[in-house]
Amino acid sequence: MKRIDLEIGDLHALMAVAEKLSFRAAAEEMFISQPALSRRIEKLEGAAGVRLLDRTSRRVALTDAGRVFLSHARAIAEELEAALHGASDSAQQRAGLVTIACVPSVAHHVLPNLLKSFSEQYPKVRVKVIDESGESVLKSVVSAVADFGVNFTGAQEADIDFRAAHTERYVLAARRDHRLAKQKSVTWKELVDERFISVSARSSNRLLLDNALAKLSKRPLISYEVDHVTGALGMVAAGLGVAVVPALALSAEHYPSLVSIPLSQPVVSRTLGFITRKGSVLSPPAQALLDMLQREAKQGFA
Repeated sequence: MKRIDLEIGDLHALMAVAEKLSFRAAAEEMFISQPALSRRIEKLEGAAGVRLLDRTSRRVALTDAGRVFLSHARAIAEELEAALHGASDSAQQRAGLVTIACVPSVAHHVLPNLLKSFSEQYPKVRVKVIDESGESVLKSVVSAVADFGVNFTGAQEADIDFRAAHTERYVLAARRDHRLAKQKSVTWKELVDERFISVSARSSNRLLLDNALAKLSKRPLISYEVDHVTGALGMVAAGLGVAVVPALALSAEHYPSLVSIPLSQPVVSRTLGFITRKGSVLSPPAQALLDMLQREAKQGFA
């Protein structure tokens, strides 16, 4: 039998490229040069005897063989990590990992209680949550880094199955002592003179809002800009201004000093859905977690 001379770093190289979909970003994450990263990938492809990545000047994507190889690479890396941490229960080492990618509002306000029930059914299964922007969630599922995702983008992707689950409005987040706090609804026109806190242009939420408001003659000027909705809500709570956020992100439990006010003219909403790779078959634990989330969605993620 031919000896296969691979290193764990070679597997990590493939996992990094699959997650970032960029040789430059993957090389930076691994603190190596791009040529060194390319050599690691070429080494893997030579050992496997097939191309694992399709590479152009603009795009990097896993081949079908690459997706299969990645799943084995992740399993090997996980087993080695468990061994290095002194895990003695071999059954637990084989129990596996479920990786879910989801937008932060779901990660913060839906998953914690749900995972309590999941862990009772699958006490030996570890769960990794990738709580990032809509674009990052989509990339994680497309590249097979995540088993499935909860996102509001992906319906137009050829390689993705998108199953709509929950539609929510964008609402105004304001302190309870704000002049608009007692109104039953607020129009966008009323926000023109407010100190407005926004997520950055890199955010999928910002892109959705910008597209929806493109025809407005006047829009609120941005006074503060942050990367994540949680940062925006923290600034609102500090009295720095108001923000527009998905309704799910603004829970009374986490932000008791803030109120949620429906917005109109126009009403802007987003539809959260479950995304999986076309043709993929989830492991029993991953399918169980997806089923639990689907039941929760039918109740409005309450």
